[in-house]
Amino acid sequence: MRTGEVHELVDRAAEVDASCTDCAVLAAAVADLRRLKSWVEGREVDLVQRIAEVSSFPEKSFAEAANTSLRNGGQVLERAQTAASVPELGASLADGRVSGDHVDVVTRTLRGLTPPLREQLIEEGERLAKIAERSTPDEFARSVRETARRLETASDGLDRLERQKRAIRFSSFIDKETGMGRWQATWDPETMVQLETKIDNQLQAMFHDRQPEGCPTDLLEKQSYLRALAVVALLDGHGGRSGKPEVIVVVDHTQPGPDGRPAVDWGLPVELPDRVLTDLWSRATTHSVTVRNGVVVDAGGQLDLGRSSRLPNRAQRRALRGLYSTCAIPGCVVRFSRTKLHHVVWWRRGGATDLANLLPLCEIHHQRVHHNGWLLTLTPGRTLTVALPDGQVMTTGPPKRSAA
Repeated sequence: MRTGEVHELVDRAAEVDASCTDCAVLAAAVADLRRLKSWVEGREVDLVQRIAEVSSFPEKSFAEAANTSLRNGGQVLERAQTAASVPELGASLADGRVSGDHVDVVTRTLRGLTPPLREQLIEEGERLAKIAERSTPDEFARSVRETARRLETASDGLDRLERQKRAIRFSSFIDKETGMGRWQATWDPETMVQLETKIDNQLQAMFHDRQPEGCPTDLLEKQSYLRALAVVALLDGHGGRSGKPEVIVVVDHTQPGPDGRPAVDWGLPVELPDRVLTDLWSRATTHSVTVRNGVVVDAGGQLDLGRSSRLPNRAQRRALRGLYSTCAIPGCVVRFSRTKLHHVVWWRRGGATDLANLLPLCEIHHQRVHHNGWLLTLTPGRTLTVALPDGQVMTTGPPKRSAA
């Protein structure tokens, strides 16, 4: 980015004073600041690269100059190394077209690949840079994971999983400042899926429609608190039913993957080799969900409960998982397993527990609907309209899963 352009961005952002109430002007200023932040991160990368040429401990030299931690200094150094390895991405960062978070996505992915696969991913740098420029970091992370999966053979994947299983760790200690006990754990992806599934199921069973006394009011702290209670319940032997796990797998024939085959969404937050996923499928309880044009055609079980029950059943949750991979609010990336099923027409206002009246919402957006005046409207074809109190309106078409 030219110095003159940087000055223009600074001037435009500085011109917006505290009395401004024009949302478009404020949004434009935020966009200018985003580019400025990316440019600053690009300059940091350039400078830490130069420091590395003259310092035997560059992360420490950078951390002292930036008045930050050694850990942060190491992260910036890793970002610089990735930018140098993938120069197309580094150039986009220097020009303010992508952020440091985009570069960090590639850093994390490269770290988990074997050297030959790292080189193959780096060779796709130009394509990845173009994707990053038009994606959020979360969207870009999904694209990079798909690329890595395509490059990694089933054998390589299994070898990697075996390495990960040997690298599991668990430690516990007392925080001297708070006096609280703390755990630190690292699990391989397969074990992580099993643990996350048990905790999520326990969380739903204990706190679907209630919360205990003393629950934090901050939404993120609340989720952490409730998950901690769910873990304690599992360790005390008060967990839910044992037996086969339930895994909801969506096969989408209308959105093929890079190899031309139907896209398979396992709904898992980690990457697992195909053979492990197939084994998981064979040991789990399986259900099929057929979707067409944003509508569930067949899912099995009772999908309309009317006013007989306020709580949705498992069949309804499975059916909606066939339509949504995340919270239904546009742009939200909280995965489906962490959402609640919300009555679009509220239960206390006569709404029915029918599939057509249910929508997956994360904790934050669920609270905003109930307490911040967000108004949701859902058509029979599942086109969602979100009307906000300030007059903004967001509209989505039917969920992307249009047929199966």
